[in-house]
Amino acid sequence: MKKLILSGLLFLSGLSVGQEKQSDVVINKNQDKEVSRKMLDIYKQVKTSDDDPRYEIEFSQDACGYEILINDVPVHRYLLSGSANEQRIPINDHILLSGKQEITIRLFPPMLSDGSWSSTLVDESKFKIKVIHRQNNGPLEENQSVFEFNTVNQPGTEKFQASGQKVFEFKGVFNAKVPYQLEGWRHSKDLSKENQDLLLKEAVAAYNNFRNILIKKDTKAYASLMYDKEVELAKAFYWNKPSDSEERWNEMRRNIIGKREILPLKGFKMILYAGGKIVALQPTDEMYKDYLSAIHARTPDEDIQVSFLLHKKAGSNELTPIR
Repeated sequence: MKKLILSGLLFLSGLSVGQEKQSDVVINKNQDKEVSRKMLDIYKQVKTSDDDPRYEIEFSQDACGYEILINDVPVHRYLLSGSANEQRIPINDHILLSGKQEITIRLFPPMLSDGSWSSTLVDESKFKIKVIHRQNNGPLEENQSVFEFNTVNQPGTEKFQASGQKVFEFKGVFNAKVPYQLEGWRHSKDLSKENQDLLLKEAVAAYNNFRNILIKKDTKAYASLMYDKEVELAKAFYWNKPSDSEERWNEMRRNIIGKREILPLKGFKMILYAGGKIVALQPTDEMYKDYLSAIHARTPDEDIQVSFLLHKKAGSNELTPIR
């Protein structure tokens, strides 16, 4: 079965329930209009400038797993076998303010061709990445690198410098200039200071609540839950036209009421990010441990997960989606 990993930006692409018939789903038309109006008006909160910068990471790897974080919030993780040709992922939603931004790269032992795992990084392990800046609607090839990192080999050899180590980590910084300011997790509560057993129970409840919204195909509850996150995404990616909000919301509605199976929540661990301000439940199963969150959907051809990162706003004790 094909695995499809979706970023927070593609939050619900492809998600829905597969055990119910479409004809069994009843949507209150008046309620749906009210919800749609709110989501369709998000573009009105977006401000743009003459220079709307778009920041992206461009990377490739060989013979290693990897995790990429911007400002200690995960962007992408891959831990299985094989190599990745050059990929590009937008990261504006991880940049809350202009100024210095932190990037973290972690490399892990690869899965071998026989399906077993190497206990350490290997001689052939390689990874390269750069952060590029370009105009939001400009040509892909017209960009400027603002950060670059390449793994290095042991002197006089073609062997990875960290070959034999269990984990390799690199931290760097780059400067970004953006015309917006996102609240994001800047003033969120430090969850590392809370009772971790209780926090785990709260996170499980939040994940199951989201699953139930998808299972019930409840567009009103979904819009209410995701509204703040969607506003921030719109600001970060300059979705300032009515058609932007319309396209985004229509895609979400189609996927909410689509035909896919939402799997039970099981086999996971709790992880804190952003200096303790963001929490996620991540799978521990070998097959899915590179997923960013433990919510799965399934079709006959694909196994799909979606990023579901939570925080507590300042002054609130409720876990709500942040990315």
